[in-house]
Amino acid sequence: MPPQKLDPETIADSNSGSRPGHLRVLLVEDNPDDAFLLERHLRRNGFSLDLTRVETASEMLRALDPPNVPDIIIADYNLPKFSGPAALQLIKSSGADIPFIMMSGAISEETAVESMRAGAQDYVTKQNLARLVPILDRELREASARRKKVQAEEALEASQARFHRLVEAMPLGLLIGDATDRIVYANGAVERLLGYSNGSMLSGDITLDSICPTLRAAYNEDLGNTNSFAAAPFETACVTANGTQIEVLLGVALLNPEAAPADRQIAAFIADLTLQKKSEEVLRRTEKLAVAGRLAASIAHEINNPLEAITNCLYLVGKTELPPDARTYLALAQDELDRVAQITVQTLRFYRRSTHAADTNLHDLIETVAALLGSRMNRQRITLVRKFGEIPPIFAHDGEIRQVLANLVGNAIDALPNGGVITLRTGLSRDWKTGRTGIRISVADDGTGMSQATLNRIFEPFFSTKGITGTGLGLWVSREIIDKHKGTLRARSRERREGCPGGTVFSLFIPSELAEAELADVPVKN
Repeated sequence: MPPQKLDPETIADSNSGSRPGHLRVLLVEDNPDDAFLLERHLRRNGFSLDLTRVETASEMLRALDPPNVPDIIIADYNLPKFSGPAALQLIKSSGADIPFIMMSGAISEETAVESMRAGAQDYVTKQNLARLVPILDRELREASARRKKVQAEEALEASQARFHRLVEAMPLGLLIGDATDRIVYANGAVERLLGYSNGSMLSGDITLDSICPTLRAAYNEDLGNTNSFAAAPFETACVTANGTQIEVLLGVALLNPEAAPADRQIAAFIADLTLQKKSEEVLRRTEKLAVAGRLAASIAHEINNPLEAITNCLYLVGKTELPPDARTYLALAQDELDRVAQITVQTLRFYRRSTHAADTNLHDLIETVAALLGSRMNRQRITLVRKFGEIPPIFAHDGEIRQVLANLVGNAIDALPNGGVITLRTGLSRDWKTGRTGIRISVADDGTGMSQATLNRIFEPFFSTKGITGTGLGLWVSREIIDKHKGTLRARSRERREGCPGGTVFSLFIPSELAEAELADVPVKN
């Protein structure tokens, strides 16, 4: 049957009202007269439109290219070089969601049903074109609803992806469990913090209770019988994969309080308190050391009064007639008394804290430390070698620099239990990394040295090689002090082996503007 043309007499206006928006129509039609009548019919019914007519598959494919993708496709069932069913198959193969209306001059009910089963949204005959307008209204509404649904789903997926990235990247550990304590979600921070693999946590072998034994009790107490959805965070311990416990700040939240108790999910937020607890311990130990220092200074101050009286008494005794032996003993007593007086003066000077930085003579500080630790070195048969260069004063807190020097010399003494040599060296220097000028002090011993593993950790808080006698704070505090003075503290060490001497050198660099002129012509050296 030849294709039938649109009859202008049968085209009735089904809606003369205006319609908002602009409609892009792709018309698969070989008859330009029918295309004209169709366009006029749509415009009369309030559509503002751009109509593109195609007759072949290649023309249709070009018309589907962005940015002019049509809002709706109307296709004649029979064309000389193309067909409505072929056009329908083409649009379905492209994956585009565009409403498709089949149109024909004469189409049987079976053919219409077959077209709709193939994917067409509806069909209309050229003799009853009045049906086209309500069909377009309906399909455009439904297409718009589908697009909005897809956009909403895509926005939801994007939001969920952003939230998932946020949760995975945050430093807080997040565990979600069901009413039976089975873990249903664990973020990456839990793996990093506790050491469990994600697979082991989700397998059911590891439960919320096995990781955080106090979590369920906190939930039952604060959330189990109330309408609250979050409990106040509290400090507790969590069990790691290797069985050890770490201190954490734990927050508990109920994700679905409206659900039945058997269907509720619990979220546990875990913050690692290890560094905070270490810092608190450092503060406590530092305060204890400060108290001990103040006590030592107070005792030294109190000793000065009786020492002065004893000195005066010895002076008066020395003015009397005494046998030679007695005078010899008197001189020995005077020498020992002078040594005690010197120790008290050095102790007072050592623990006296300056409140402000000032020009400080490093050699005087070194001598103070040497005098304070001299008896230890004598007992252990340690020789102290001084190799002092010409150096200007440094602008520093003398009490803090004295503390650093005492830590370094004290460690060198500990490294030489059977005697040895400690070398103290000072001189002008230039930092090889930054080019800054300043003063370098090195403290070297010829002890057994340290392994590379030990050397890598010596500046960590609480790391000590001295067992229970060491606090593990000396070098850590020393580096903090030198950092505050914009300087550097580094260490090199070599373990003693057969035929190869060992030892350790600590190099302390403190910037000094006064050294700039004296080092103006000195090249940077490593």
